[in-house]
Amino acid sequence: MENLAWLHHNLGEFSSARDLRVTVLETYQILQGEDDPRTLQAMCDLGRTYSALGQYKEAHEVMELALDKQRKVLGENHPETARTLDFLAIIYQHLGQFNKAQELAMSAVDKQSQFLGEDHPDTLWSMHTLADIHRELGQFTEADHQYHIVVDKSIRILGENHPDTLRAMGGLGTTCLSSGQLKKAEGLLTVVFDKQKRVLGEEHPDTLRTMGYLANTYNYLGQLSVAEELAIVALEKHQKSCGENHPNTPWIMYQLASIFQQQGRLERAEELLVIVLEKQRKIFGDDHPRTRWNIEELANLYQRMGELQAAQELEKLIGGQAV
Repeated sequence: MENLAWLHHNLGEFSSARDLRVTVLETYQILQGEDDPRTLQAMCDLGRTYSALGQYKEAHEVMELALDKQRKVLGENHPETARTLDFLAIIYQHLGQFNKAQELAMSAVDKQSQFLGEDHPDTLWSMHTLADIHRELGQFTEADHQYHIVVDKSIRILGENHPDTLRAMGGLGTTCLSSGQLKKAEGLLTVVFDKQKRVLGEEHPDTLRTMGYLANTYNYLGQLSVAEELAIVALEKHQKSCGENHPNTPWIMYQLASIFQQQGRLERAEELLVIVLEKQRKIFGDDHPRTRWNIEELANLYQRMGELQAAQELEKLIGGQAV
């Protein structure tokens, strides 16, 4: 059952993986006890799948409990404890608590570098997590440096077509996009997208996420027809494979709304941004950075459309301050 859950997870079939992992965890708790290493591993596996499903509150609860138990049972410097630190850093990142996420990711990298070595896949994964957080914090120089290290080592150790290598290349491309290096971002993300379609399949979440970033890149490059086509396909596929309420679904909708704004199709953009904001408030709450950013974006759109009262009502939610 564990192996089947692992296969489902790596195929992007996260709901099936979750259902299996819930059963595995419950069975281990009964047969082996709460503190058995296999029980703790099952907790971590379930937390990782919750995170992949966008169920971050559930993931946070499970992973915090697992980390506390691993520290007591396995020790602070055990590889499994360090791996849980990394997964928890990813969850805090999704929850918008970037400073806490950065602290945990740096700790995971330090411990894994010391006890597993700088070239171990777990260390590279944690370095990738830290690079992601640097990018989220706008620390593009640090993120670029970290991604280059991970990409170079992943190509050498795991191979050019390994999913982790492609994910790291995608992170580097996204950093180029965020820092305004649009042609470099286009080149990297195109290569990653083509490889992910071949290696992972066209409907894998990693492939769809790269498609969304590529659509965003073409939007900034002014190639609006190409951007729109990619964003529409990415949204349809993501809704089908991950569901309406997965956090990446409103993210892709937001990219499409941005393209509509660039095209001057303001009413269509408004329709999407209203849906995006509703979903973000439900998933993350009003104080999450993503929610506040979407409030700001919709308020700006209303101002552009001359609907000043609607803009003012939204700005009250963020205290009238720009995000």
